[in-house]
Amino acid sequence: MKRINAAELCSLDTEKVLLLDIRSREEFELKGLEGSVNVPFDEISTGLSKLPKDRPVYVLCRTGDLSEEVAEILEDRGYEVCNIDGGYAAYVAFLAGTEL
Repeated sequence: MKRINAAELCSLDTEKVLLLDIRSREEFELKGLEGSVNVPFDEISTGLSKLPKDRPVYVLCRTGDLSEEVAEILEDRGYEVCNIDGGYAAYVAFLAGTEL
């Protein structure tokens, strides 16, 4: 499975990839990334079937752990997938100029 870091996340073109945010609806509504799609982790069993397979899927969670699990599931289902290491926490730290 492919992985990227927070710096690489900032350069993603959401017209060419699908950014899948699996954090809760509340977290997503407060601080979702522009161009991302929210399927909360607790809805994964039904939500993944709605994802298109015509572009790579980049999976984001709070810390990068749950997104890795979901990325593995997607990879097993034939998706081109990438986990975002460190998740949203790493993204926020990168924007603040600090590394996790």
